[in-house]
Formats: sequence, C-alpha cells, structure tokens
Amino acid sequence: MKYVFAVIVVTLNLINVPLNMLYMKVQKWYLPMWKKDKIVYFAFAPFYWVLVVLTFIFGYPCELLAKFVH
Repeated sequence: MKYVFAVIVVTLNLINVPLNMLYMKVQKWYLPMWKKDKIVYFAFAPFYWVLVVLTFIFGYPCELLAKFVH
C-alpha cells in the first residue's frame, strides 16, 4: 500500500511543485500591488485566488499522503 501512496505522491508533486513555484512568483508580484495600484490588485484578485485554490487542492493531499508514506 505504501508503494501506491508513493506513486500518487510523485504524480501529485509533478503538478504541485511547478504550481507552487508559480504561486510564489505571483504572490511576490501581487501582494505589493495593494500599495502600488489598487485597480490592478482588485482586477487580478480572481485569478490569484484561483491559483491559491489550485495550490491547496494539489498541495494538501500531497502532504497528507506523504505522511502515510514515511
């Protein structure tokens, strides 16, 4: 059963790692927009939150399954 979890974790990480890196880059750009330009901040908010949700959807199960593997 551990091997099945390991394969699932590796597959999820193939999606999660690049998605998480994209999230960190977007977050680094997006959060300072609150002080720089509020129009861009609110215009980009739906896309940012979709990225947050996708990162959570792929990252949280990956973390849980990784605990079962170890």
